[in-house]
Amino acid sequence: MALLAASSGVAFADDDSPRKTKLFDGRLRQDGLGIELGAIVQSGRTEFASNNLGLSPMSQGIILRDRNGMSSRMVVGLLIAVAGAMAASGPKSVSSKSYVSGDYIVTETTTTYYSEEEKRQMRENTSKAVGSVFASKYSDMELQLYSRDRFGMGDTSGYKLNFYIGSGDKIAFETGFGFGKVDSIVDNAGAPAKLTYKYLGMPFRISSVYKGAVRIGLTYEWNWLKYGVEDVDRQLHMPIDSQGNPGTMMEAQVASHPWHLDLSTVVFKRVTLMGGVTAQEIQKPRVGYYVQAGVMF
Repeated sequence: MALLAASSGVAFADDDSPRKTKLFDGRLRQDGLGIELGAIVQSGRTEFASNNLGLSPMSQGIILRDRNGMSSRMVVGLLIAVAGAMAASGPKSVSSKSYVSGDYIVTETTTTYYSEEEKRQMRENTSKAVGSVFASKYSDMELQLYSRDRFGMGDTSGYKLNFYIGSGDKIAFETGFGFGKVDSIVDNAGAPAKLTYKYLGMPFRISSVYKGAVRIGLTYEWNWLKYGVEDVDRQLHMPIDSQGNPGTMMEAQVASHPWHLDLSTVVFKRVTLMGGVTAQEIQKPRVGYYVQAGVMF
């Protein structure tokens, strides 16, 4: 759909009525239907940095975004459909009890499955949920690709991918899921050190258009993998492989629930611009910066 819209200009997700052309168009950034390809640069204390070690990589790469298209709707809808099918085919409840019979301990397990009527209702609820996803006003697929030696010259290599689905009028509310893995090689007192960032969780974003010219967005990423990182893993250490051999450089893991505040717009109905700040902590914020620029088709 987005590719078809590109033949006559970037389309709007909510209607097909013509709009007055503006030099800076925040409405198009919010409600536009199109695919964006551009570049991204990050520096400072972004989510890839280590606050406790004071190490901050410079990250450069490319960004691919499908705004209000079908990518995110299809992925989220497929996940809901698969989850609904697995729930309907699985057991409703499992209970067990143990007792002593002679010289043995006997355990009896009772498994209860859903009735045909309950399965029918679950399939109907799943179908409604999938339908609401495809009928949602907003959707976003955002892929960030970083490289140290190909399409980027920074310290970072890896990817980060988020899928959003949302609704709203003056204020848009979007959420979904995302995942990614990024590693950065930074200088630590004259020696290289590796920072590893892993992400699996849910992003939450609220956004609104200010005076039609700029979209203001606030995003919080709930990273479930943050809970699996021990304090010792956040410190620089020399890794040891399964054969007992030491690694070639010191390593540390970084994990956070970052906040992103950004301003974005579309210039001449094609060129997208975004700038923002990132904070891993709200109580004692150390700020990272990022800028993006691209072309919307």
